[in-house]
Amino acid sequence: MEEQIEHKGILWGTNKRVAQYHIDRFEEFIAQSPERIKQLCTNDDGRLKHIARAEHFDKNFIDIIYKTAHAARKMGKLPGNSFLSSLFPYKAAMNFFKQPSSRTLLSFYRAEGILGMDRININDITTSSQYKGESDSDSLRTTSSYFDVVVARHPSINFDLLGVYVAEMCSRDFRYINAGSGPGEHPTQGLLDVYTISESFGGNLDHKVIAFVGDCLRGRTIHSLAKIMSIYEGTEIYFVAPEELQIDPETERYVKEKGVVIHKETGSLKDIAPLTDIVYMTRIQNEHGGDGEYNPKFIFDQRILDSMREDAIEMHPLPKREEIAPELDISKDPRIMHWREMRNGMWTRVAILSYLFGVDEQIREVSDRMDAAIKK
Repeated sequence: MEEQIEHKGILWGTNKRVAQYHIDRFEEFIAQSPERIKQLCTNDDGRLKHIARAEHFDKNFIDIIYKTAHAARKMGKLPGNSFLSSLFPYKAAMNFFKQPSSRTLLSFYRAEGILGMDRININDITTSSQYKGESDSDSLRTTSSYFDVVVARHPSINFDLLGVYVAEMCSRDFRYINAGSGPGEHPTQGLLDVYTISESFGGNLDHKVIAFVGDCLRGRTIHSLAKIMSIYEGTEIYFVAPEELQIDPETERYVKEKGVVIHKETGSLKDIAPLTDIVYMTRIQNEHGGDGEYNPKFIFDQRILDSMREDAIEMHPLPKREEIAPELDISKDPRIMHWREMRNGMWTRVAILSYLFGVDEQIREVSDRMDAAIKK
């Protein structure tokens, strides 16, 4: 096999002339303004057609996802109810994961099945034509010929925009979902996290104090959720991490411009936890380089939990390692949310898929009718 040409963490094939042509076009594409990129991810009616970056979200979109996830979840618990599975028997999804994943991949796979979609997973490059030298963009464009939505996880921070780039090249209409782009963003995790926060605080997302703990520099879940929380009034954020893993300049600048009050804490979690509504734990992202060990002063244990307010919550996108004390795995404390986040993720992704294909309102209406019938 000839050596693949790589640029910005993306494979462009094995021929230098062909690769350079597409690299130049892609560089022109990503040089466009953030406003233009968002426009390319949006239909004429103002609804998003691709889920690429959290900065494309607004309150109305998040409210729709929240209400749709809530409605779908209620229907999904009713025995014998086949409404959700009847929605997309004619739609097909491709889960294209070039980076290891279990929770996100299974969450999307299950959500697609709940909606009656045909779906397939590709997470082994040796089974694809990329092993023969195919470029990432050609792989995406090929799968778009067979599937209505491509859900992609990739180690490149630029892969989210590659998905939008390929969609713009295609004459066939398909949907692209960023399921994690390197250390950059994880917008669907951000949505399930904000759903969890909303459920925990009775739908009120304003004036929340959140502490992001761990690898703030490379934690894509942190980047996405911080951007989403910056939409709401009075958000205050503590980035609790050693200096070398403090928040990246891009995310810091973005949330500051939205009016978020930021604190960088390199000392200890124990002094910050009592001040917060949400403690959001993350592991060290070793897959992006280094053999960093978790500093004990940032570990979440029973002492930290005891110091938090009774209505505060602890969250973690998982996988977790040493950053949460093992005795909390058997704790029944209702403030520990990381397992509930996983369940919320599946229903949030049901809502995302239904939104992208325009049946979210139908789900909410059927749920409302069912509620009304039960009350009679």
